[in-house]
Amino acid sequence: MKKVYIIYAVFLLLLAIFVCFKFSIIGVTADGLEHNVRESQKIDDSWHVSKSVTDNVGALLFYDKHLNNFTYSIYLNRKGFSFGYFFCSGGSTSSISDGVRAFDYDNSIAFISMNNVNVSRIECGSKNRLTQRTVYTIEPGKPFAIVIPIIDENVTVKIYNQNGNEIPITEISNIN
Repeated sequence: MKKVYIIYAVFLLLLAIFVCFKFSIIGVTADGLEHNVRESQKIDDSWHVSKSVTDNVGALLFYDKHLNNFTYSIYLNRKGFSFGYFFCSGGSTSSISDGVRAFDYDNSIAFISMNNVNVSRIECGSKNRLTQRTVYTIEPGKPFAIVIPIIDENVTVKIYNQNGNEIPITEISNIN
């Protein structure tokens, strides 16, 4: 009789694991994102990475030492019953090599750029909180991926180059 219970328990465990993978409930941990991207996209270990991960978005930008080749990946931590981060978008586009591309998801916005426009800082502020302004410092000319939490719908984001001139966002993608 005990053998029957053990067989049922093993069967239920295997069924639960199958359901989790079939319905994409289990994703990649925040700590495992870089390894997952390098493995799945076959990115050489010699390539540098700029990454930023929040509770709901992971943004990674991989590039070679000459800054000639790059690829990006966006991962989302879905709402509801799921665990970990899931691949959402990736590749290489001119909006990243020639400017700054933004990915808007839920309460976060990811900025990715090869930084040929020499971004030196990103400023975020809210009309609702006039005294609270957050400044993110970027090294001019160095590629970056940064995810910024959005505290309310009145947040404004401004990007500046090393000369203090405002840089427009090249492309904004709303992702789900």
